This record gives sequence, structure tokens and C-alpha cells, in this order.
Amino acid sequence: MSLEARDCSPLDPQPKGAEVEWLKRLAVATRDGANVVSIGPERDEDEPIVHCLPDGTWCAGRYVGSVAFEGSRLTVRPRFGIAALQNWLFHATNVALVESPGVLREDESFIVQLLAAVWARGFAEAARHGLPALRHDARFTGSVLRGRLDVQNSIRLIASGGEAVASVRREKSLDHAASRAIVAAYCVLREWVGSNNGQWLSSRARELLPHLIAVTGLRPRIPSRAELEQVRYTPITAGFAPVADLSRQIANRRGLASDAASDGKCQGVLLDVAELWELYVLAVLRRAAGGLTVRHGTRELAAAGTLLRSAVDGAGLGLLRPDAVVMDRSRTVGVLDAKYKQLHPTALSPNGPKREDLYQLAAYLTRFGGEPGGAWGMLVYPFDPARPDPPLAETRSPWLLDPLAAVAFMTLSHDLEPAAAKLRGAIFQIRAHERPRQAL
Repeated sequence: MSLEARDCSPLDPQPKGAEVEWLKRLAVATRDGANVVSIGPERDEDEPIVHCLPDGTWCAGRYVGSVAFEGSRLTVRPRFGIAALQNWLFHATNVALVESPGVLREDESFIVQLLAAVWARGFAEAARHGLPALRHDARFTGSVLRGRLDVQNSIRLIASGGEAVASVRREKSLDHAASRAIVAAYCVLREWVGSNNGQWLSSRARELLPHLIAVTGLRPRIPSRAELEQVRYTPITAGFAPVADLSRQIANRRGLASDAASDGKCQGVLLDVAELWELYVLAVLRRAAGGLTVRHGTRELAAAGTLLRSAVDGAGLGLLRPDAVVMDRSRTVGVLDAKYKQLHPTALSPNGPKREDLYQLAAYLTRFGGEPGGAWGMLVYPFDPARPDPPLAETRSPWLLDPLAAVAFMTLSHDLEPAAAKLRGAIFQIRAHERPRQAL
């Protein structure tokens, strides 16, 4: 059995009989997010890769990729096409996918390229301060001490009639499970993507990888998850932890260039498109914000806060981490959240925005807009070429939450410059609308 779908869209055709039962088991098998690859260190809570609406319609979630389970496979392709995701990735991460000769196809070759780009960026970010050289105890036996005396083993050596002593010295080494996973993943990616003269790697990665390969060899043994969990990183090398885990998945060829799994385990790699959309929207906002400061709420602790605070001891409750907080000097003037959904009305959301998203935005403005002058809020959705007319929630923006807080909804183009121009105009409009009310 092989099913195909578009992310955040109903399956077409809708599954029947055995397909429905298989999708139910697949949704349970993947609900822990173990198959999801993150572009950054923080992600929203995982959602099912497939789910059934109250009316019985089966839909795909916000991920793209391929998973195999019980001898069958589900492949989820990007609903806005390859070019859109390729453009988002470039502007969000400054990583350009290497195009093979000919036309890009919506198949596993693109997922491989996207995965390779994510891995290469993660490795380059983690290696900004160097390779993951970790300290370990090196033991020596001889007539000269190298480090501190190993009393117990030295007594044994002397008791046996020898003249040598044992010693221990802390040394840095690249020979550990994380290095082996990274090199193993590099070898697999090079096989999948093709050498392309290493163009899919940054110059920094091309410089550092030979040093790892010299230690581990070209075909290192792939470490287990338990081995990676035993690696003790320093604060400087902590960024290699997610890279090593992703590398282990890639090295095991999970879900790409492999046959469907028949051992009852779910295999595959899924990329969180919602996270990629969030990073793209941040890039657009930074281009559109002008002299305003943009802070990433899910990455910067200074842009996070709690909804409630205890009157007894000041403890916080209800962590709030908006995608972006916009500041004018030290004052918060706006809060923005990227939604990888559709803004047009649906049967479940007849007004466009989902109820839980409105509640979320109201909570953000309660926490971040409480300063004098208030703050505006905005929910941003991807433009759908299949439905080019502006949604009603957008044409009627801005909306008023209270006398000092205005809210806007809008869709953004998949191209940076038009998107930035539209967002810049929306920010100007909503701030101009606020000034007369603030003077009241």
C-alpha cells in the first residue's frame, strides 16, 4: 500500500477500508514526534501526521516527507510546491538548495536535498567555535607519570613485580559517538545528493569534515541512541547534540532511499513545514520592520513571558512564546505569530482564523501589550495561489481587541520582497490607526 497527500490538506482520494485502519495505526505510531526533524532547537508541540476530521475526512498534518510502517508507505508533499519551500529555506537560513540538471521534481529527491540543507546548516551552526572535541580519561602505563597517579592500578602493577606505574590524564578527543554519527550521515548524504563539488556544504563544513573523517574513518559504525545520550557535551559543544541525533537518523537511512518497513516499526523522516514558514515570516518581518527591533520569541528568552504571576511569591504560570515580538527601543509595540494554515473560511472555522489562535493572540497582547500605549497583534498565513482573493478577515483588518489593542490578519507572498512590502504597509496602517485612539 502506498498513499500520497499534500501537507495540511485532505487526502485525495480519501482512504477506504484497510487504508483507514492503517492510517489510524500510523497516527498512533508517530505521535511522539520521533520521526520529525527540526530546523532549529525549538519546535511547537507535535501534531499527528494524519488525522480524521469530525466529518470523516482524512487530512495530512504540517509535515512533508515519507514514512514507512507495516510494509506500507505514506508520502506527504508540500502543498505550495517545491519552489515555495526552496525560497523559504533560502531566506530563513541563507541555505540555497543545489538544483540538479533539469526540472525539480516533487519526489524524494527534493526531500533529500531539503534534509541535506538542514543537516549542513545545523552542522555549520554547531561548529562555529570548532569541532566537538570532548574530554575523556586516557590511561597510561610506564615508568613516567602522565597526568595523575592511578593508585589502585599502580599498586597492582608493583605487586606483580613490575616497575611501571599507572596514570590517568584528561585529554580532548574527537573519537566519540557524536563524531561517528556526523561522519556516517555525511557519507549517506553525499551518496544521495551527489558530490556536486560539495556545493551543498558551506566552506566551513568542507574545512572541518576532513578532520572528523581522519579520526573516525569514512565508514564509521553508526552509534545507537543510547550511545549518543551518554555523550557529555560542554556548553560550547552543546549545539552538536541535535546534529548528532539527526545524523543518526540519516545514517540509518530512515524513510529515504529505502524500502517500506515491514518489521512493525515506523521509519521515515518528516520535516516540519510550519517551522520553516515561521522562520521565513521572521525574515520577512525583519526586512519590513525598518528601525524597529524584532525578537524571536521561541529562541530568545528576553522575548518570552508568562501569562500569570503569583501574588504570593511572584512565580510565573502559563509560558508565552510568540513567534516575534516587535519593539521600539525598550517598549513592545507589536506581537506577531506565523500560522501555517489557511485564512479563508472553512466548515470548522467559518470566520477564517481558528478560535484557539484568537485566544492565543489575546493572551499574547494581555502579557506583552500591557505597557502604556498598548501593542498591536498580527497573525500571518501563507498566500494560497488556488484562492487568490483576499480573505474577509484580512480585508476587514484591523480589528479591535480593546481601545488600545488592534489586531490584523494577512496572507504573505512566498517571495521575500513582495511579502516584506505588504507587511511593511500593514504595520504602518495598524500603527497609524492606533495613534488617534492613544490620544483619547
